[in-house]
Amino acid sequence: MCKSLRYCFSHCLYLAMTRLEEVNREVNMHSSVRYLGYLARINLLVAVCLGLYVRWEKTANSLLLPTNGIFLSMFLIVLPLESMAHGLFHELGNCLGGTSVGYAIVIPTNFCSPDGQPTLLPPEHVQELNLRSTGMLNAIQRFFAYHMIETYGCDYSTSGLSFDTLHSKLKAFLELRTIDGPRHDTYVLYYSGHTHGTGEWALAGGDILCLDTLLEWWREKNGSFCSRLIIVLDSENSTPWVKDVRKISDQYIAVQGAEMIKTIDIEEVDPPQLGDFTKDWVEYNCNSNNNICWTEKGRTVKAVYGVSKQWSDYTLHLPTGSDVAKHWMLHFPRITYPLVHLANWLCGLNLFWICQSCFKCLKRLKMSWFLPTVLDTGQGFKLVKS
Repeated sequence: MCKSLRYCFSHCLYLAMTRLEEVNREVNMHSSVRYLGYLARINLLVAVCLGLYVRWEKTANSLLLPTNGIFLSMFLIVLPLESMAHGLFHELGNCLGGTSVGYAIVIPTNFCSPDGQPTLLPPEHVQELNLRSTGMLNAIQRFFAYHMIETYGCDYSTSGLSFDTLHSKLKAFLELRTIDGPRHDTYVLYYSGHTHGTGEWALAGGDILCLDTLLEWWREKNGSFCSRLIIVLDSENSTPWVKDVRKISDQYIAVQGAEMIKTIDIEEVDPPQLGDFTKDWVEYNCNSNNNICWTEKGRTVKAVYGVSKQWSDYTLHLPTGSDVAKHWMLHFPRITYPLVHLANWLCGLNLFWICQSCFKCLKRLKMSWFLPTVLDTGQGFKLVKS
């Protein structure tokens, strides 16, 4: 029994160090957050088990265990170490925002036909708009890389995208999963291009993409899994989507949009254009020493965002009991299997559900009535409003 416990403990340390080495080699370390959160939950149980092991190992020949000096000293040494480990896993679980994947769409058209559809640009504007669009693509790629967001792709089209093409690309994006199987915790969708007055995306061939259609695709792919969808819009008419997303009550969705001031004196300042918001928003989230103030007067491009009703209830997805059992059976001795079932049972207990329900209601009321100027998403970047 002692040898088995020694093997289990040493094997745990070996796996932890191996995982840390893999994290140092890889850029994306968010895939470990699920098991870090689970370790933080079962760490108290591990402390008790280690305490019992020390009591048995060091004082097996003693009849009065509580009065044995070696037992007391080892017990007092193990508990602080386990408390430190518990705090470490807890802090890591709070710092890591989970896995995330991003997809960017840039359709650089500021000119439309009388029926509101995008048309080809005049030759004299092609070079200027191409430079601006290239800047947007570079900025959003910098944003993805800085916050360790896996990049699905960045599509750029001057002639627009058809509905069928966009449908296939978005569905493939929304059904992406991590390497180990589960869905990503956060999906970031960026769009810059022409929109109608009610917020619909203007597509090629006279088609449009409305928020309800996008939500239908999201519900189809997300199912019962608690993933988040964050939509970032750099367009002239993003406010309608920001208002509509606040009515959604069954999903975790946020919309970060831009609001361009149209009544300005052209002689004093340049009129706002697509890409100005992306430049400022990315700089705000990627440079801690930035001097951007979203609430200052005279800004030609303002920020606005909205979140669904359940946004404040979001928590990272932790491994299920079956996930942990499979992982444990692959890496640990059979004699330790009862410990897994006991840990899952203890973690499933919710003794303070009344307090948690009240706290959840208070957070929902706060997000509904007193929406903060800056909202931390937990992924390292923030949503802002002017």
